[in-house]
Amino acid sequence: MKTSALPLTEFHHPATFQSRGVAVPFTTPLLAGARVRVGSKNAPELVIPNPSGGRGVYIMQWSGVRALCNPGVHDTMLFRRLTGLDRIDPVSLRQAALGIALQGFAGIEAAAAAALTQTADRARGLRAHFQLLTALLNQIDPASRNGPVSIERTAEFDRRASAMLNRIAPGFGCTAMHLAAGLDTLGDAFAPVGIVVDERESRIPRLLAKLDDTRTHIAFWLGAGPDNDIGGLGRTVANAMAVTHTLARTLLTAARTALADPSGLLKHWVANPLETAALATRCDWVLDGWERICLLWQRAADDANRRAALLEMAQVLPVMPREVTEWTDRPIPEAMMDPAPGVISQNDDWRRGAAGFTLIQRNEALRAMSE
Repeated sequence: MKTSALPLTEFHHPATFQSRGVAVPFTTPLLAGARVRVGSKNAPELVIPNPSGGRGVYIMQWSGVRALCNPGVHDTMLFRRLTGLDRIDPVSLRQAALGIALQGFAGIEAAAAAALTQTADRARGLRAHFQLLTALLNQIDPASRNGPVSIERTAEFDRRASAMLNRIAPGFGCTAMHLAAGLDTLGDAFAPVGIVVDERESRIPRLLAKLDDTRTHIAFWLGAGPDNDIGGLGRTVANAMAVTHTLARTLLTAARTALADPSGLLKHWVANPLETAALATRCDWVLDGWERICLLWQRAADDANRRAALLEMAQVLPVMPREVTEWTDRPIPEAMMDPAPGVISQNDDWRRGAAGFTLIQRNEALRAMSE
C-alpha cells in the first residue's frame, strides 16, 4: 500500500482521553483500531493507526478515508451517526454503534445481539434508578430500611420517595423535581458501574472480569510453550491488560465509594452535573477499546490462530493518556506510554480482496459478541 499521500503524524503521547479519541467498532479491516475525536470546527476526525504497524497515526476526516481503504456500508452509516452526536465519549459512541447494528448493517447476528443488549441495558437502568433512590431514602430516613427490596416499585414506595425529596429539596437549593431529574441522570450514569457494592452483573464489572480472564488465559498459554510468544508480543499484551485492569478497578472502587453517600453525590450533582457524571464514566474511558482485543483472543480456537490474534491485538493496544494519573494518583508504566511493539507488515494484502471479506465477516461476528 502506498502511504505517501496520507497525513502521517509523528508519534505523540495524548495528554487526555478526549485527545486520544474513542475506539470505533468499524468492520473494514484497514480501519481496525481507529478512534474518533472532536477535531477542528467541532467536526469528528479519525485517528487511525499506521496500517504498516509502524509508529505514527493518520489524522483525517471521513472524506479522506478512501485514500486508505473502501469503507463498507456499516462503517459509513456509523460515522454519519457519529457526526450527529452532541458529545463524543465511550457511552454515546456505544449507543450509536448499537443503533447502527440494530438496523442490520453489521449482519443479522449483530442486530439480534444489539436488541438483546438494549433490552438488558434498559432493565439494568431501571434497577439502578430504583437502587439509588432506595439508598437515598434509607440514608435520609433510616426507618425506611424496612421498605421494598425488589425491583418492582410500589405506589407506597413512590409516595415515601416523593415526600423525602420534597423535604430535602430546600437544603439542596433546588426543587424536588430537579432532584428527581438528578437521580435519573445519576442512575443512568452509574448503571454500568453497578449501584450495589460488589455487584458483578453490570457492564463494567463484567468487562473487567473478561479482561482479567483473557490476561490469565494468555499468561497460561504463554507458559505452556516457549514458542507461543512471538517476539514478546504476548507478554506486552498481557502486561498492558494487567495495568489497565488495575487502573479500572481503582476507578470502579472510587465510583462505588461515591455511591455509598447518595446524598453527598446528589449534592455534588446539583453543584456540578458534568463533573459528577464523569465519576462514573472514567471506567469506560480506561477500558475503551479493550473489549475488542479480548474478543479477538476469545475467537482464536487453536495455537496458530492465537499467534495470529496476538499480532493483531498488539497493533491496536490503547495508549494510556497522562490524564489517568489525575484520576488514580498512579504513575503510568513506561510500556503503557507507547505500548505498540512495532509489528511491521510489508504489505496489507491479508486485509484486502477475498481475505478482507473474510475479516469483515469476522469483525461482524465480533460485533455480535460485544456488549
